[in-house]
Amino acid sequence: MSDPNFPPNLDIQPLILTNAKDEEREQYRQKDAIATYGIAGRVWEATRPLLEYFTPSEQFEPPCSLLGTDETCRIIELGSGQSVASLHLAEYLKKNDLIITTDLPEVVPLCEKSIYSWNPPSSEHAQVVAQPLAWGGDQAHLAQYQPFTHILMCDLSSPLQSAENETFGPEVILSYTSRTLSLEESFFDSLALYFKTTPVRGGDWEAKVFICRRWKITEEWTLPDVKDVMNGGKGVIRGRSYGLVDDLFGSLEWDI
Repeated sequence: MSDPNFPPNLDIQPLILTNAKDEEREQYRQKDAIATYGIAGRVWEATRPLLEYFTPSEQFEPPCSLLGTDETCRIIELGSGQSVASLHLAEYLKKNDLIITTDLPEVVPLCEKSIYSWNPPSSEHAQVVAQPLAWGGDQAHLAQYQPFTHILMCDLSSPLQSAENETFGPEVILSYTSRTLSLEESFFDSLALYFKTTPVRGGDWEAKVFICRRWKITEEWTLPDVKDVMNGGKGVIRGRSYGLVDDLFGSLEWDI
């Protein structure tokens, strides 16, 4: 089986975020990570809005539920790679909060390296631990960290209580850059069927950020197979003019 992080003709360059303290060093470090880990070694565009959303501010609606809360937060990030967003978030959380960064087993050393080289501004920050987790793989080793209150997904499209009890499970924070909507349509169609999805407003970003919670009514539903989510299948419609994904994207303010 081919390595998903090294597709044929891979040609990607580092993305230097505006908050990088040493751009030249970051450029070199990211080039080295790309050479070793492929796609997983690059920092992607959807990281940028999360860095802003995970910084205390009053400009976003809805505000980030992770900030300014007295409750203990237990967060898992899927496909962490460089773990930039998680490490930034950890700096604003409490000592008893926990972030689990995850990726394919062969990419976990990159996550661990990022944690090791992390230099938080103070000793008051969340604990960050890297663990292996492949899509659809065994999750038993994560039981010691559960229950999770939040799931973080940055630039991923792959297959969690409100006052009215219409939703349940952990909050999913999804930051995503649309590239080919016709190919991504099935994912967002399935997402909207299973999750109450609220766009975050207030940022001037190319990527879009969504707050997602699982609809209570779907608790006993059988989740669709990942191949159906990404390729269309029973209950997941493709090729129509209007639907859930159109409503979702239509509710956002787009730059023309």
